[in-house]
Amino acid sequence: METNTQSFSSWNDQILSELLSARERERFRKIPNIEYRRGARLAIDGREVISFCGNDYLGLSQHEEVKRTFQEAAKQHGVGSGAARLIMGSSSIHQALETKLAEIKNKEKSVLYSTGYLANVGVLSALAGRDDVIVMDKLCHASIIDGARLSGATVRVFPHLNYSTCEAILKNTSRFRRRLLVSETVFSMDGDVANLEELIRLKQQYDCLFVVDDAHGLGVLGPKGMGAAADKNIAEKVDAVVGTLSKGLGCIGGFVAGSEAIVEYLVNFSRPFIFATSLPPAVCQAALAALEVLEKDEPLRNRLWANVHRSAGILETLGVGANVLTPIIPIILGSEKAALEASQGLYEKGVLISAIRPPTVPANTSRLRLTLSALHTDADFLTLESALSCLPEIKAKEKIGENFVK
Repeated sequence: METNTQSFSSWNDQILSELLSARERERFRKIPNIEYRRGARLAIDGREVISFCGNDYLGLSQHEEVKRTFQEAAKQHGVGSGAARLIMGSSSIHQALETKLAEIKNKEKSVLYSTGYLANVGVLSALAGRDDVIVMDKLCHASIIDGARLSGATVRVFPHLNYSTCEAILKNTSRFRRRLLVSETVFSMDGDVANLEELIRLKQQYDCLFVVDDAHGLGVLGPKGMGAAADKNIAEKVDAVVGTLSKGLGCIGGFVAGSEAIVEYLVNFSRPFIFATSLPPAVCQAALAALEVLEKDEPLRNRLWANVHRSAGILETLGVGANVLTPIIPIILGSEKAALEASQGLYEKGVLISAIRPPTVPANTSRLRLTLSALHTDADFLTLESALSCLPEIKAKEKIGENFVK
């Protein structure tokens, strides 16, 4: 009994020590208490602020038609699915959504996962094994990194968007059974975009299985906003497209679209699909409604891009022009302390932009991650411009004039 107590004390002391270390390095995190959300505004601990840090790019989580569809489906089907898909957690609504997702991605079939994170983990851990190699961009999302590690495959990483190094790596991978080439389309922390044409050239030349994560492309890029990899000429050369329902569509869930063979393989061998409770039918019905809005409401997408360009203009007025390609704009400050101070200063001015710190981003690249939505109004941008202009001390200290925006 005494040994158990000592063991617990030892482990507890180690955990507390690591938490203290995170605090000292300005890497400690706390979950915000969000009380309500209306448009781009939300309340945290009684203070209403304008959010410029979410991924609900089109505001579809609050779209009246999407909400009405969800409510009606929940009344009919309940709030949960009750089991994994292969048990009894499937429905005609799941199948309809999978058919629609395959259609918009120009692929033969698709399969739903409970989250986008599980989709990335599921596709890589199933398609790759110990005899294989995964070659991936250094700034790929944590879910891609985790999926690659879980696969047991050899993992090779090339510097961000450096395709000459990627090719050099691929030249030395002929001994492996299978080569997987993996990239995001839109990189979630930097807002820049992969060169899909060059990646396709490498895929074809080195006979790779090409997997792309288009999570931040759906709703934003491509034909009718269906994603950076949705164009037919691109889609037919991509083996598996990973996507999410939780960003541009404002819902929750993930999916993988590909050939019939790949999708059937995932259904049979992808553990995050086989063993996870499936999405509620009401969520799937809401996602179908969101896709319908996305297809028909071009003014909504135009409003998003008008807001993206307006934010770029605000940054230019600060003397720090940005190469803005997507609704994700990183304001790189360097140290964790600088990012936290900047975020707190904006919060006090009524603007919420979270500080992004390691390990989410590399050391010395802590940042504010400014994201835009179609929900942002003229008044919101006036508040944003005023708030950003109130950072002179941090600008001087961190030399933001040189590296304010990546």
